[in-house]
Amino acid sequence: MHVPLARRLTRAAATLCVLALLGCTSQINQANFDRIRTGMTRAQVRAILGPPSESSAMQFGDFSGTVATWKARDGTTISVQFLNDRVQGKQFFSGGR
Repeated sequence: MHVPLARRLTRAAATLCVLALLGCTSQINQANFDRIRTGMTRAQVRAILGPPSESSAMQFGDFSGTVATWKARDGTTISVQFLNDRVQGKQFFSGGR
């Protein structure tokens, strides 16, 4: 069966739109924030949220501290504080949507 060019282009455009929308789904959201628990490792948090947008670290003798921040395009921000690579605290800031 021969499918007209216009119909094939419409299908291709619709497929691209769906794929683009799926790619825009952010891991930086309330549901993933709620999955983060005190005591989790940085690797476990990264598996949930992906790589952080920014992070800073400090060393005090035998203790190391890191603050990592994840930012979504809509302004939603998750900040996680680690002590010796374990979650000690977290904050969620809604992007206003």
